[in-house]
Amino acid sequence: MTITGDPKEAKRARAFARTTLDGLGCSPSTIDDGELIVSELATNAIAAAPGKQIDISIFPIKDLIAIYVYDPANELPRRQRPTPAGEKGRGLAIVRSYSQRHGISPSASGGKVVWAMVRRFS
Repeated sequence: MTITGDPKEAKRARAFARTTLDGLGCSPSTIDDGELIVSELATNAIAAAPGKQIDISIFPIKDLIAIYVYDPANELPRRQRPTPAGEKGRGLAIVRSYSQRHGISPSASGGKVVWAMVRRFS
């Protein structure tokens, strides 16, 4: 799925995740976790590359589901220390806690892919 770097597109990304994960026969908890991960990664990508094209891919790899979010910004995300009352800075921590594996891969053509994997059936 391709979205634009518009904050309103995060809702479309979540719907895509839910529909795709359901279509792959994932468990309800995997669908919820995957939707949350896509929401966080898409929101981060939108913030990193406002107005640019962002690509979201979801596909099975054995007993895992891979979630890839590409954005054209070259700057890699970094962990932040959110304040207790702050609304930002928790996205990567959420992804880390809900995924089996996660990472960031610079793209050869510029930009990066931030990815996570969740169990297909949990």
